[in-house]
Amino acid sequence: MIVGTRWSQFVVLASAALAPMLVAGCSNGDAPAPTSSPNLSAPSQAPAAPSSSGQDERQAVEAAYTQFWPRSLAIPTTPEDTWRDAMAAIAADPQFSTTLEAMHRNKQVGVKPYGDVTTRISQVEVRGDQATVIDCQDGSRSGQADATTGDRKTVGSPEIPIHAQLARDGAGGQWKVSQLAYPGGPC
Repeated sequence: MIVGTRWSQFVVLASAALAPMLVAGCSNGDAPAPTSSPNLSAPSQAPAAPSSSGQDERQAVEAAYTQFWPRSLAIPTTPEDTWRDAMAAIAADPQFSTTLEAMHRNKQVGVKPYGDVTTRISQVEVRGDQATVIDCQDGSRSGQADATTGDRKTVGSPEIPIHAQLARDGAGGQWKVSQLAYPGGPC
């Protein structure tokens, strides 16, 4: 377990980027990152436009949130000039800007994401064009790796509490992640 100042630095980084990429303790660094990440590919279809029923709205929000993770983890493996448009398809500000900035910082320091996460959504609340998702994400199969060697630098936690805010895009009606909060503590 990381304690003291190092722990505070990791919490700050986790808040600024994607939780499974940066949260939790470090691995021994000897194990290379997987050479392929089958669960990082972006889904081929965007979530369907929400219908008028409350259940359909909750399902559309849940689908947008669930798809955010593999798509956002895959973006840093694509050419940097495509990041902005790829993130705009799944995120709105302030999360859009926060995540892009973190991707650029990670590239500058030579790290990249590896692995995949499992969402475990416990609550979805929709209020008009805003929604909240409560998740206890399993990020234990993900983290950061050295961009050159693939050696793992961090590994995520099996229980990452996340409170996500989503907003419906006014132009297309698609739900997008607008803010991720990591309250800490148990799920």
